[in-house]
Amino acid sequence: MADLPIKTTISPANQAELAAALAEAYASGSAIYPIGGGTSLDFGLPAKTPGSGLSLAGLSRIVDYPARDMTVTVEAGVTMQTLSDLLATEGQRLPLGVPLADRATVGGVVATNWNGPRRYGCGTVRDYVIGISAVDGRGMPFKGGGRVVKNVAGYDLCKLLVGSLGTLGIITQVTLKLRPLAEKTALITLG
Repeated sequence: MADLPIKTTISPANQAELAAALAEAYASGSAIYPIGGGTSLDFGLPAKTPGSGLSLAGLSRIVDYPARDMTVTVEAGVTMQTLSDLLATEGQRLPLGVPLADRATVGGVVATNWNGPRRYGCGTVRDYVIGISAVDGRGMPFKGGGRVVKNVAGYDLCKLLVGSLGTLGIITQVTLKLRPLAEKTALITLG
């Protein structure tokens, strides 16, 4: 784990509390370090300025899951394993193959653009994010995309925020398109 210069940790329970914390930090000129599952804290430039950790563990609700539409909307603190278990009950999946799924959060995976080995056959995180909600560094909430797969309204902020490491805004909610579980799987080894 990275050695971040964190003095205190803030744990908001919802987007409004997160926005208030960011607005306060902005007003005082304090640094904020978003923390999901803590699996990728060493990504990006090393943090040097002392500041507060912003835990997203409190944002862990499943917001909307219309299984028939093959989409799911979750808060950023939902772990990949929790999401995978939920989707399996409906015969669906998010085929990313992210390591440390029991700790890695949806928001963290999106913010880091963390792709597992399945990216070669199934695509990357960017291919599955169809809607996103975030809060900018001044504490102002904003949204991009939507909850339907065929959404062409406005700028595609989803693609911009995927992999941004929290520099453009802290992701609070994500809508993902899904795939059906494979009926059969096989593993072939050569050698």
